Amino acid sequence: MKKSINMAIILILVVLVTTLSGCKKKSPAITDPVKDPAGPTEDLETNEKDREKIMAEFNNALNGKELDKIVFFIDENIGKLSQIEGDKMVSELEKILNQSLDVTTNKISQADTNGELMTIAGTELFFPEDKIKDIQNEKLRDEITKTINSKYKLINLEGSYYPIIDYEKIKQYNNYISDEMKEYIEIKAMDSNEPVAMDAGLRISYDDLADRIIKTEKYIEKYSQGQRYEEMLGNYKNKLALYLGGLDNTPIADFETKKIYDDVLESYNKTAKIKDSATAFVVNKYIDVIKENNNLINKDVEDKVVSLVNEALSSLELSK
Repeated sequence: MKKSINMAIILILVVLVTTLSGCKKKSPAITDPVKDPAGPTEDLETNEKDREKIMAEFNNALNGKELDKIVFFIDENIGKLSQIEGDKMVSELEKILNQSLDVTTNKISQADTNGELMTIAGTELFFPEDKIKDIQNEKLRDEITKTINSKYKLINLEGSYYPIIDYEKIKQYNNYISDEMKEYIEIKAMDSNEPVAMDAGLRISYDDLADRIIKTEKYIEKYSQGQRYEEMLGNYKNKLALYLGGLDNTPIADFETKKIYDDVLESYNKTAKIKDSATAFVVNKYIDVIKENNNLINKDVEDKVVSLVNEALSSLELSK
């Protein structure tokens, strides 16, 4: 079961509330976005020694592995640092959030013994933060508040809520990080705000998927020497494969007639017109294959997907 949930989270590709009240014991408050602790002039006056001290303290916080304290430390100090150090903080935050997913999942599972989260918001894809105050189980309420404060959000998968990184909230650090990191967070936030696929089906339109693919392609081209290059290349590969091949519950063609759906073909035609794009080049070749087969999608057409995706990847790697 745990393995299937992890696979579901992988397929995803992957709101603040006021202080909780009306409880016998006061729960931790949902924290406010990062405050600017120093204006531009004060930032410039923060000398290298001070920045080194802050980064040493940050490393100590990381070693403690207490997510809420790490986030609080970043909120209080990132504005005193350079973009290089800001990137380091955000990168390390993302790393420890990924490493802590299983632990956080287990804590929530152990606290939510009666399935209260699903009872409160079982019809919602994401657990609404304004419903945290409705959680009666004090231990669970505190755990969820702490989880949200740590830059996670809760997503409904197979009848339970699980944490995923909330990249939209990490955007609050945009003023203190490089354009490369900022654009990376933007792409990741698209997927955490609205997952590409769940339950063997797309949750977004083919046009929206194409838009995400093109944005990812542009990032890869722009930052071909960047630290996130390999990760984003994998992200691009997965999305392009979904775009060309579809999924079981959102195929690109009618199951009975095998004819490609009009909206899918229209999306392909729009994507193929994009200039100077590896994606457009292979999509154009795919359209030719489909037309030669009378707009029918059979095994011969489907077998072209892997080679076309690999061709796009090779094109991007050659442009490094």
